[in-house]
Amino acid sequence: MERLKNPKVIAALVVALLAGIVFLQNRQPAVSLRFFIVHTDPMPLAMALLFTFLLGLVTGFLAFSRWKSQRERAKQSGPAPAP
Repeated sequence: MERLKNPKVIAALVVALLAGIVFLQNRQPAVSLRFFIVHTDPMPLAMALLFTFLLGLVTGFLAFSRWKSQRERAKQSGPAPAP
């Protein structure tokens, strides 16, 4: 119950719920996706949306971890010397 008081957990649950609703509503037979302008692959729209969502999630995680590590490195080195 304590976890539900955390705004980050509530935001993650809302995003997961909305993503699930979007995936379930888009059940077309197939869409044609192009990969690197060379390969065309038919797949269900829900699967294409799921891949796009996961790709965005992984990209955001990698960008955040890089930003956080650079910030920690800057704190460890201390303030820049004055000219």
